[in-house]
Amino acid sequence: MSCVATFSLFPLERPEDGSLAPYVARSLRIVEASGLDHQLGPMGTVVEGEIEDVLNVIRQCHDAMRADCDRVYLTLAVDSRSGKDGRMASKVRSVEERLK
Repeated sequence: MSCVATFSLFPLERPEDGSLAPYVARSLRIVEASGLDHQLGPMGTVVEGEIEDVLNVIRQCHDAMRADCDRVYLTLAVDSRSGKDGRMASKVRSVEERLK
């Protein structure tokens, strides 16, 4: 089953310099290594693929952050659908066409 998921994952302890960018970058490296289609956004990352693969890569991101953070926060939204690929791009394209 194909899905499009958006997730945001961050430590609840504030780093010394106040930036969460190193944590986001580490998670994005994991997502990129998975080979799944993805898009980084300002408030989260969108990942598309088979639901098992998507949930697995999000779990890997979570586990990597938990390795050195006592407490993390994860938000996750999933849209799953049978028989459709390329939905991440088609959802955006559909809205952009209506804006013309």
